[in-house]
Amino acid sequence: MRKFFVSFPAELLKGVARVAGLRVLGVLIGYGFVLVVARLFGASALGQYQLTLQIIATCCLLSALGFDQLTLKYAARLNVSAFGKITLWKMLKQWGGLAAVTAIVSSLVLAYFSSDIAIFFFKDIESKKYILFASVLVPFQVLTSLSCELFRGIGLISLSEYLRSIHVRVVNLSVLGGLIFWGGKDVDYVLQSFVVASFSAFVLVVFVIWREFGREPVSKEEGAAVANQEGLTLKESLSQSLPMYQSTILIFASTQALVYFLAYFENPAEVAKYNVSLQIANLASFIFASVVTVSAPMYARDFAESRDKLKASIKDSSRMIFWASGSASLAIGLLSYPLLLVFGAEFASAWPVLVILAAANFMNAFTGDPGNLLDMTGGHSIRKNIMMVSAFLTVLIAYFSIQSFGMIGVAIA
Repeated sequence: MRKFFVSFPAELLKGVARVAGLRVLGVLIGYGFVLVVARLFGASALGQYQLTLQIIATCCLLSALGFDQLTLKYAARLNVSAFGKITLWKMLKQWGGLAAVTAIVSSLVLAYFSSDIAIFFFKDIESKKYILFASVLVPFQVLTSLSCELFRGIGLISLSEYLRSIHVRVVNLSVLGGLIFWGGKDVDYVLQSFVVASFSAFVLVVFVIWREFGREPVSKEEGAAVANQEGLTLKESLSQSLPMYQSTILIFASTQALVYFLAYFENPAEVAKYNVSLQIANLASFIFASVVTVSAPMYARDFAESRDKLKASIKDSSRMIFWASGSASLAIGLLSYPLLLVFGAEFASAWPVLVILAAANFMNAFTGDPGNLLDMTGGHSIRKNIMMVSAFLTVLIAYFSIQSFGMIGVAIA
């Protein structure tokens, strides 16, 4: 076992260990929150909450315009000198401003159609208030998401993962517990606590960015040098970000968007059962995601420095993904029923869904991380074309299989 671990580079091992630890803690806190909501309010309330978060995530994805991946790519490349960091900051202000404007437009559209969305997906006009909550949060969530990629690129990977996996979940659970203690069992508290948690994450992000990039030039010479620094123009930025953006949308269409199909054909309770199954299945991929979190900026850096270093990084990350994710997927598939039974008998009925999702993750363990590799090394257009075919087939299968098999059809797709 020691020989196995020694074969991996220290940078990858230490980074993955930190990220995996934070992800495991975040997953446990997230399961605690889901368990509290499922036990106190039932599957329907949990489904409404998860659908609202899905809508927020969708609007954030559409508003980011691919600048999240572009931020990661150039943060990893430019964070090697003081002037490089200044150039990065000039581009970030441009990208963040454009993404913020798009997010505000998304918020307004979401608020305008809130009644229609509530009836179409929630099957209840009273759920309009959840859509309005979501519309307020979208711009803040978009900027927080871009900041997480920035922190990841400049080496603050633990902070990035803390913001993704822990902060919002801890505050969400804590505030919900306080509201229930003082005000009783009001289902609206579930989403209200998430609003508080999201704003607190945004405040933390603003503080860190001010600390990292708030320094002004200290001399006339440095000021002149900074003024002459050139980054990507807006046209050059969009030529790279838009293919990444298209790939992200296509991945979304192949995965998360299927939940909307399920909500349309079924009900929020079925959505909750599927999402809980998906969260458990994702236990197998948390090592996958942890490796990707560390390896993607390494791909960008090594591609610019040495092709041999890039090959070594690909080989090391792929081996780690295979052994960790593959083993965990097998275990989850075998223990699917008792794992779901923890959340209640109505959730345990979804065990076939969990078996299928675990099998999918096992197959993913063989492929490594070609998507991020292509994005970080200039192959973003190739990835977009591959995902276009994949998304078309997945959505087509999903549309027909969900009508016949319900949430099992989502897993099949």
